[in-house]
Amino acid sequence: MSDREVVQLCEPFDQSLETIKNELEFVQSTLRGSNFCASFSNMAGIILRYRGDPQNDEDLKLERPGTIWAEGAVGTNGVGTCIIERRPVMVLGRHHYFRAYSSISCIAAPVTSADAEMIGVLNVATGDPRITSDTFALAADLTMNTAERLSNQLFLNHFPGSSILKIRGDGPTVLLALDDEQRIVGANKQARHIFGSIAERLNRATLWELFQNTPEARDGVTREGRLLGLRRIESEALWEAEVIVPKPAMSRRAVAKSPSTATSPAIEPATDVAHSEGPTIEQCLGSHPRLNVLSRLLRRISGSGLPILLLGETGVGKDTLAGALHREGDRSHKPLVAFNCAAIPETLIDSELFGYGAGAFTGAKREGNVGRLKQADGGTLFLDEIGDMPLSLQTRLLRVLETGEVSPLGSAKTQTVDINVIAATNNDLSAAVTQGRFRRDLYYRLAGVVVDMQPLRERKDILSIAHRLLASDKISPAVELSPGVISVLETYAWPGNIREMRYVLQRARRVCENGIIEVDDLLLTDLASPASGAPEMPNSAAHPRQALHDAERRMILSTLDRLDSDVSRTAEALDMSRATLYRKMRAHEIVARKVVRA
Repeated sequence: MSDREVVQLCEPFDQSLETIKNELEFVQSTLRGSNFCASFSNMAGIILRYRGDPQNDEDLKLERPGTIWAEGAVGTNGVGTCIIERRPVMVLGRHHYFRAYSSISCIAAPVTSADAEMIGVLNVATGDPRITSDTFALAADLTMNTAERLSNQLFLNHFPGSSILKIRGDGPTVLLALDDEQRIVGANKQARHIFGSIAERLNRATLWELFQNTPEARDGVTREGRLLGLRRIESEALWEAEVIVPKPAMSRRAVAKSPSTATSPAIEPATDVAHSEGPTIEQCLGSHPRLNVLSRLLRRISGSGLPILLLGETGVGKDTLAGALHREGDRSHKPLVAFNCAAIPETLIDSELFGYGAGAFTGAKREGNVGRLKQADGGTLFLDEIGDMPLSLQTRLLRVLETGEVSPLGSAKTQTVDINVIAATNNDLSAAVTQGRFRRDLYYRLAGVVVDMQPLRERKDILSIAHRLLASDKISPAVELSPGVISVLETYAWPGNIREMRYVLQRARRVCENGIIEVDDLLLTDLASPASGAPEMPNSAAHPRQALHDAERRMILSTLDRLDSDVSRTAEALDMSRATLYRKMRAHEIVARKVVRA
């Protein structure tokens, strides 16, 4: 499909695109280096958002936004078959209907709305035949868990300010949204499955038609962060619930209109606005003496109009430094607008960055679009992945930076802008200039001050970074790092840099016990010595199912071993009930050697 058609198809998801993008980023970052890509498709089987490693996914060009994977169009495939089946599916290589897709293997899982209706598909795919069984099993588990988390986050976004009960049970998370009178106004898919007809009685049934109404429970439901023990009325079963209150989210596409400018392109809010809190410039750069001098220089010139070019590997925190430069600069009271040159299709960069007038092209917004440059007027424009900007648009950008004037598509009017530009890339721009892929004059126009950020493995403040990342994750309770973990954090290579560390710590704090993160909780497979011989290759249709079976057995065995065969603690660590764990142990022929706690 055309890029403009994709933009139109994205409109129903405007309130959710940022959440979807974050989850795709999480999946791709977790599987970085394993040749996987992640995408989100609507119920027509059309990919709307995509995230992959451009250096490793040459075999997955068919997964780009606008490609159609409806089963009626291309036969059996992950996205289309998941839409038909409305459940997670795997489609491996030759099981695709068309032979042209036989090099692709994928895992697809449904994404549901706050009304428990399926609205799309999260798909993770690879075209690499070298993927090991363990890696494929990890990708499958990650896909299903991420689809559930995305669905739950969309539920939370739908009820900002309401009290949400997050109930853990045997299976996916149960979410109930309550109003001030403790009536149930929302229930996710798992809640509707467990509580039967609750969906038909939303806005009428109260929480106390499901659980016993005690003074302690009634008072606890009003307190954010409270852990409750709720007892079912008919079964006396005790359920553990956490009370959370989602914060209202700013619409990404809210359009500000006024009677005096009704015919002019409306100015959209900044895509990314600098927050009042965050790492300082010094914390972003590190404690090296050479960088201390650079920090003082950046603080003096930030916001002055002198462009700044940030270089460094993926994940080193270039976007975080850009935010710090804006917050601590002279333009902090104005918007910080971020634009990723690699995340927007080439044919849309022009209209998204420079804007367009009313009726500029078929499918354009009726009121036009001012573009990111005009949105950032008076503030900061952060051009991420500038090395991926098409050569044809580099000329237009250079002209804007030289003259301060923007000419939107389809408009005869020239608009003046005053922006401070911060650009970032993980590409070698010098090589790109030599090869003719990047304009030399634009490079010098952007390189007012060049900051080459250190990879995490070379920094001396790794432990401080880890503590800061843990402190920024305010949803989970506080945790401590064991001495062994501290040693690992300081010696691990961190190929994904700070982004990788963030996700590793977020995952570890959710699986650790007693508030202490141990080495096993990090789940860093690179720490283990590789087994002798070549890795087992996926060579049969039954491979992924067997891989998942083996991976689950290994996880249960390792957790039992770590917790001295205590089944109760093992069930808690694996986030499942004891009954479920016993059932899985019987299926895997695992026998516990220790009597469990009552």
